Amino acid sequence: MVNPQREIAYKRRQITTHEEDLGSLYRELGQLGLQSEDEGSDALLFEQRIRYQEALEVWQEAEHSRQQIALYLSQIEDRSRKIGEIESDIKSLSAEEEQLYAQLGAIAWEMYTFDRLTERTRALCDPIFASRAQKIERLNSWAAGQRGTLMRKIALSRLHALRSSLNALLEQAGRAIKAAGLEEELNLERSAHLLSSLASLQKRGEELDEELGLHQSAMAKLKSEELSSPKAKLAQSEERSEVAKAACQVQEREYGRLLFERKGALRQEWESQLRQITLHKNCILKLQQEIRQLSNQVKAEELQAQIEVERRRIAHLRDSMESAHRQIISLDASIAEKERRIEVLRDEGRALIDG
Repeated sequence: MVNPQREIAYKRRQITTHEEDLGSLYRELGQLGLQSEDEGSDALLFEQRIRYQEALEVWQEAEHSRQQIALYLSQIEDRSRKIGEIESDIKSLSAEEEQLYAQLGAIAWEMYTFDRLTERTRALCDPIFASRAQKIERLNSWAAGQRGTLMRKIALSRLHALRSSLNALLEQAGRAIKAAGLEEELNLERSAHLLSSLASLQKRGEELDEELGLHQSAMAKLKSEELSSPKAKLAQSEERSEVAKAACQVQEREYGRLLFERKGALRQEWESQLRQITLHKNCILKLQQEIRQLSNQVKAEELQAQIEVERRRIAHLRDSMESAHRQIISLDASIAEKERRIEVLRDEGRALIDG
């Protein structure tokens, strides 16, 4: 059996769907009408166009504000990301440069230990290498004099540690040689590719420094224009824009509704929208009629139920009345009997007095 209440709820949901579609069609028709800019002499349509234009201006202003704040935040984020990327590149470049300087220093160290450096270059490297070279030489001599396996292993281990810790000195020497312009006094066959690589790294480093400076300058300018709580302002601006947009769409729908009601202002090329609007309106009307019928059915059933209750009450009252009537007759008979006995008693009393 069909439940009328469920049917009513289902049909109301259908009406809601049709109304949403109808609203979209009214808005679509309104957009077409607003683009045509031809209301003729219809004052209501003209007034509605004015309301739409006012709503549109409010939305455009709110959207412009939102875009400006969003652009500002986007620029801040882009600059920050780019600065981070450049700084990371500079750090990687610096690590590569350190390795190249260390390799240049290693060539100088080798030539230093074999006494092949020019006088100028040796004078530059002596303060850097002399102490470490002496320590290594002493350890070599000590290790050579050790006959025991254990002591020899200890000596070799110390030598390895001394050589492993040379890297900082090698880099220092490489930088000093390059800064003094003495790199060409080294073994050019081995150092040529290092010098070429260093030149490329330095050029790239200068380019990165310049690029970093440009981004930092732009960031400083943005910071000088910084908004207070820009993310909060963006959220507020987005909300205002959405509210203004919705208000603008309401005015578009209203223009479309007025346009549909004024058949004389309609154009033949809008026939598709008109047919669909008519279809949805008819569907809504039919569903509303069906809901009224179902509602009347529900009310009739409720009234019928009330009638049944009242009829049962009447039957109960009638039963009660018949019972009361029988009780009244019985009580009347009892009263009459009692009154008769009273008369008898009174007669007997008078007879005794007379006798």
